[in-house]
Amino acid sequence: MMSTNRIATVVLASAVAAVAASCGKPEGLPARPTEMPVHTVVAQSKTIKRTKSYPGTTASVHPVKISARVTGFLDHALVADGSLVKAGDVLYTIDPRPFQAALDQANASLAQANAQVPGARAARDLAKRDVDRNRPLSESGAVSKQSFDQMTSKLEQSESQLQAAEAQVLAATAQVETAKLNLSYCRVTAPEAGLLGKSAAYEGQMVGPGYTVDLNDIQQLDPMWAEFSPSATEWPLIGGQLAQGAVNANITYGGMASITAKGTVTFVANQVDKSTSTMLLRATFANPNAVFRPGTYVDVQIELGDVPGVVMVPIQALVARETDFFVWRVKSDNTVENVRVKASIREDEMAGISEGLNAGDRIVVTGVQKLRDGSKVVEAPNAGAAAPAPAAETKASETKASETKASETKASETRASDSKAEKK
Repeated sequence: MMSTNRIATVVLASAVAAVAASCGKPEGLPARPTEMPVHTVVAQSKTIKRTKSYPGTTASVHPVKISARVTGFLDHALVADGSLVKAGDVLYTIDPRPFQAALDQANASLAQANAQVPGARAARDLAKRDVDRNRPLSESGAVSKQSFDQMTSKLEQSESQLQAAEAQVLAATAQVETAKLNLSYCRVTAPEAGLLGKSAAYEGQMVGPGYTVDLNDIQQLDPMWAEFSPSATEWPLIGGQLAQGAVNANITYGGMASITAKGTVTFVANQVDKSTSTMLLRATFANPNAVFRPGTYVDVQIELGDVPGVVMVPIQALVARETDFFVWRVKSDNTVENVRVKASIREDEMAGISEGLNAGDRIVVTGVQKLRDGSKVVEAPNAGAAAPAPAAETKASETKASETKASETKASETRASDSKAEKK
């Protein structure tokens, strides 16, 4: 049976430990207001370039159809489809033999016509001499009027015959030239430098008028056009900039690696498309390496002058809600308010705000998901930095550790006293 002294000792130790624990516990700290950790930036005013972007399509400045101008069998296709060609390169040949025969016949007709001219000219000259010699005799009455009239009529006939012979020469000469042209058309050449397309006819096929006329096409690749169609409502701004000078354009081709070319606006349509209320514009740009091909979908960005005093904020600060944009602005007491803004310009990862903000306003960039009007915010530490523990929490931790150590020491002393009492 446990002795009376031992029971009293245990009860006393428990009471002392309870009192010590009660006395060492700190009083409850007042609740801190909830502060949302966020990252903020200050809106800055900046002069930026006003740009407008439009979808566009590239087009060749000078596309040309390669046509067969004479009818015949296609002998040879001398250049592979899709090749780059120079002006004057022979692309196709048409069987020239019928056209060579026609030229030979035209030359023979010309020679025959030329042979008739000297005889007709000699007859005319003789008739003219007879008239000149007998005119005085006719006037004196030595030659009858009738005889002189016959001489005059013969002169007129000889002159007509000479004119007919000379006309035949001209006709025969024209036939020769036509035959030469037709023969030359048997060699189909490139009218300009460019990229050859896909053949529409092959060797041995009848081509020309009445058959396959268009054999191929050539697309000039340098320079090139980028055609785009802004809304007619934007024309006053674009037209005003054009009136001040050249409007630069950046033509970008997307894909795995974005490629950009620089050009200028060189054409504006003289009327608005009634079905779309847009205007066709063209930007001309250099394409020396033939990177851009006709028919490519591109983005055309034109520069429309500088805009001073634009309030710039990061795009990630914008919160989209239906058709509007909002930002969270931090007030002087570190609470936030939801402000509707109008974004009008974009530059890299920044947005230009035309309404709703002023330069110097502090806005929330990250941590906007849980914010409400009136939420109190605090600037969050940078990523990777360890946040220091609050002082109150540190003190409470130290107090708790001290209490635990004192309790363990008291219990150890109590167990030792009990053991000594039992031995007695």
